[in-house]
Amino acid sequence: MMPAHYALSDAAIVLVTIFAGNILWRNDRILPAFAMACFGVAAFIGVVRFGGGLQEELAALHAGASQGLGLAGALAMLCTYLFRPNDGRRIWTIAVILCVATATLLFARPFIGPMFILALMIVILASIARPVSSKLTWLVPLASAVMLANTVFIRRAPWLDEAVAWHVYHVVIALALAALAKGLIPAAPSAR
Repeated sequence: MMPAHYALSDAAIVLVTIFAGNILWRNDRILPAFAMACFGVAAFIGVVRFGGGLQEELAALHAGASQGLGLAGALAMLCTYLFRPNDGRRIWTIAVILCVATATLLFARPFIGPMFILALMIVILASIARPVSSKLTWLVPLASAVMLANTVFIRRAPWLDEAVAWHVYHVVIALALAALAKGLIPAAPSAR
């Protein structure tokens, strides 16, 4: 049984995604706002699971949401750079992302990790090659690289205590998501 303090670092992700998602949404960055919502919902399930003492009851839901919605969030970030959909295609892009993530979760679960890592690697490259208009475009590849390193080296680090690895992993996700959002906020139009 995992102690209730495990909810704290999940709560950090929830708070970041609420504020970051709202700012992105108001600045017409719909796919990144959707990505924030994906990460936030998965973390919220973790907060309820550990904060409410429902470790066993919500374990499968939390694991599935973390994997499926994490992949959906990474794919949404990827689509932000690869397709740059206009208003008419955003809902279809989100629908396809959710279908791909759900199908992968249900029928090809072992591929979720590799797909997540590949999506982050492509986001790093695409955000360098095709940056969005922002004052801090360098934050996106940096934050994506941090998320990638966090996933590979911290998530199940044998050299860290389980609780420490859990909290470090989630706090780094929260910081990376905040940096992603900051790097995607449009640059203010210059006055001439």
